[in-house]
Amino acid sequence: MTEKFVQVLLPLALNQSYSYLSKFGDIVIGDIVQVEFCRKTLWGVVESVSDIKPDNLDLNKIKQVQAINNNIKLNQNILKFINEISDYNLASKGLVLRSFINILNSDKVKKEVAKMQQIIDVKKFKLKELQTLQQQIFNEISQEIDSNQTFVLDGVTGSGKTEIYFAVIAKILEKFYDEKNFHHNPENDCQILILLPEIALTSQLVSRFKEQFAFAPALWHSKISKKLKREIFFGIVNGNVKVIIGARSALLLPFKNLRLIVIDEEHDHSFKQEDVFNFHARDMAILKSKIENFPIILSSATPALETYNNAISGKYRHFILDHKFGSQNQVNIIDLKQEKLEDNLIICNKLKLEIIKNFQNNQQTLLFLNRRGYSPVAICKSCGKKYECPNCDFNLVYHKNKKQLVCHHCGHHEKVENNCKFCQSSNSLISLGFGVEKLEEEVKNFLPEARILVITSDSVNNFSDAEKVVSKITNNEIDIIIGTQMIAKGYDFAKLNLVGIVDADSMLYSTDLRALERSFQTLTQVMGRAGRRQEQGKIFIQTYNPKNFLLENIDKAKNNFYDFELTNRNLLNLPPYSRMVRFEISALNENDAKNYAKDFSKNFPFNEHLEIHGPAPAPLQKLRNRHHFLLHLKAHKKINLQKLIANVFNSSKIPNKIRIRVNIDP
Repeated sequence: MTEKFVQVLLPLALNQSYSYLSKFGDIVIGDIVQVEFCRKTLWGVVESVSDIKPDNLDLNKIKQVQAINNNIKLNQNILKFINEISDYNLASKGLVLRSFINILNSDKVKKEVAKMQQIIDVKKFKLKELQTLQQQIFNEISQEIDSNQTFVLDGVTGSGKTEIYFAVIAKILEKFYDEKNFHHNPENDCQILILLPEIALTSQLVSRFKEQFAFAPALWHSKISKKLKREIFFGIVNGNVKVIIGARSALLLPFKNLRLIVIDEEHDHSFKQEDVFNFHARDMAILKSKIENFPIILSSATPALETYNNAISGKYRHFILDHKFGSQNQVNIIDLKQEKLEDNLIICNKLKLEIIKNFQNNQQTLLFLNRRGYSPVAICKSCGKKYECPNCDFNLVYHKNKKQLVCHHCGHHEKVENNCKFCQSSNSLISLGFGVEKLEEEVKNFLPEARILVITSDSVNNFSDAEKVVSKITNNEIDIIIGTQMIAKGYDFAKLNLVGIVDADSMLYSTDLRALERSFQTLTQVMGRAGRRQEQGKIFIQTYNPKNFLLENIDKAKNNFYDFELTNRNLLNLPPYSRMVRFEISALNENDAKNYAKDFSKNFPFNEHLEIHGPAPAPLQKLRNRHHFLLHLKAHKKINLQKLIANVFNSSKIPNKIRIRVNIDP
């Protein structure tokens, strides 16, 4: 038997591969193999195979490959995708690999994997009839269905974007699974991926999909059971799973034959991963489509500024749907300087009367407030001390329903006691500010008979929860919905025709590059929940600053906002007209982090094509007991930032006490 020397990439925070000896003579690149590393047994991937022993290695010290996994193999396209994700995001290749095959190392179940299978019968498809504009867009996309083109469905809420991409999905499935076309060959399988930013959004989309395609898509997100993950994972590997709806992590699955990716709500910042390693699912999905030569559809009522810029420049195919089904919503800006709030109340009298009237008309109301809990600050009225997280520079948020004070960043929580923990005064805790729980309490006071549902990540954190919520609202068991940004995206409730945005000002003031863009997107998305049928929806926005550019233009043509924001970005040479990288430098000691950040910044050249800003304390300087400082690097678009940064890292000695996180395109 011929022995081979193989280089194996392991799913660890490492860039290099390691040498092993294989007694399996048929071993090839892409094989998933089991090896020993640092006294642990791990599955990794073969990156190279050779008959020649690596130099400077003692043959007796080279460990053997223990097994080859016969159920999975990574093809050249997937290996290239792993490398390019790593190169672009400056993430270690091992960590990227771990996202693709981690289930093999985390799953200790030895029994045979149950086979998940989707049975597709194209004769059972019952797609909705497309309107004239929808049909025109579908026809144009269909002509390039075998290309790697990026299509942008840029349509107002309720304009029928989903029906267009459903029609495209049907066309692809019919091509592969209609018996009239050709005799089915398992090697010609096709798979389709729909990415969504929130688990909660999947419920309605799954229902619509099953209704029109007569089979259920697989669902992939962090909350599904390990057993179901195994079934879906191996179903994707062997091609039995044809259509999957998932969160951003679904992109990093070893698909057998992907033919289309749809990214719904493509603008949503939830597609940006900022743990384990940084990457943007939208951008990496486009990269994957180029590698594997299939089309991608980006769908949004409020495209990301980069997407919009690429669309109007002709880089992407741009389709505009500027008319919604039903009447246009009526937008009312409430100036709280004139329409004054009563003491300790959140809702002004004008909005309150509209809520009562809407309830009496048996219609549903959505009140939007992007703040979880009862109040963001809790203090003792005797000693004046504020309850803060011991691990972070953050106030503990008062959750009245749970009777807890909670840090929304690290998860630290404390039980609300009768006595102040600082001065022992009894019943002295008072809350400042307001969250969704306090808003619910206020609505109950003036409308006690209303059925109220609060929707936040505290109450909806899995598919089952989302399904129950959607069912209650759809079946008219709820009169008033109170929610955070979770409720702002993609939902379609027929009887919801009043939206109240109770604190618009909290979204308008931030130093973040994308703050105005995200505020525009959030406000537009929330407003789009109302008036989804023939009856006109009403929007009421409470603000102390009605002359703010965003609020003055929120009901105007959206290209007004995009043109304004692009002009400003161009004047300041900000993305998408330049490139930006953020370095987050942290240490347990504040001075260690600050001093190293200063030293690290000196490694970069200063010239007209490269600017470095900082270091400056992060907005949340202390997080999980580590102190964080930020450096921002801004560069001309033609500069190879990844190569520059890699050279800096290679020439820098980073102390063990320092951590550096690199965020490309923050």
